[in-house]
Amino acid sequence: MSLHILQISDTHLGADPSFEIAPANHPWLRSQAVVQAVLRWISVEQIPIDCIVHTGDIVHRGHIPSDDGESTRRSIALFQSLPRPIHWVIGNHDNRTAIRECLGPMPGVALTADQDRWAYHFTLRGERIAILDARGPLEYDPQGEIADDQLASLGNLLATTSEPITIFLHYPPISMGCDWIDRTMLIRNGDAFHELLRPHRQRVRGVFFGHIHSPTCTLRDGIVYASCGSSAVHLPNWPTADAAIPSSEPVAFVQYIQITQTGVSLKPHWVFLSPSEARS
Repeated sequence: MSLHILQISDTHLGADPSFEIAPANHPWLRSQAVVQAVLRWISVEQIPIDCIVHTGDIVHRGHIPSDDGESTRRSIALFQSLPRPIHWVIGNHDNRTAIRECLGPMPGVALTADQDRWAYHFTLRGERIAILDARGPLEYDPQGEIADDQLASLGNLLATTSEPITIFLHYPPISMGCDWIDRTMLIRNGDAFHELLRPHRQRVRGVFFGHIHSPTCTLRDGIVYASCGSSAVHLPNWPTADAAIPSSEPVAFVQYIQITQTGVSLKPHWVFLSPSEARS
């Protein structure tokens, strides 16, 4: 048995040049071009993909009151052109209402009683997959928090099932060993989340997230925590980096997750823009 998941994250479609972390004249805003390049790569590349998981920030500034959801509808439609199932994680920039309107009922068993949240689990090829909604209570919350009812539901799921489990959310739950990330980007109750998983670490395949716009992999108490790089803009993750200074190399990151009976293989991949796309 093998399970193949392609993770995409932080596409920031419909990006606004007033994004706080980027200078107004910084030419990184090529989200449409890089996403189109990723979609072409998926369509052409002959690799097995059982499902795609987008780990949040589908659009840019979709959370603001003036956003009517059109950018979300256009962005989701782009990905739905692919002949593969897609699961969506709520990011801090996303318009949760528009996402729910686009996608309809959650495609799995709910992990929350909150009708506004998008958190569920499902089984695929004998593996349990959990999608968490850690969007914080603020309009724009770069940290976020896993609600108590989701933690309780996840704990009950771990206690009452036996399948291996893979978890997706937007925010990093544990320290990434980088100054600006650890100060501003971690979920507030990440330690409680980790302690919930720790007794079940032998069946936790991994915890996968985005948000930090950089591919990383951290092992803590036998649990793999791994991020996917962004498709729109890249941010530093060195220990001494004290600010989210963007770079705009013409490349989009994706992550290929292969799960077998013996373990998990993570393969970060980068899709380059053509010279004409890079100049657009």
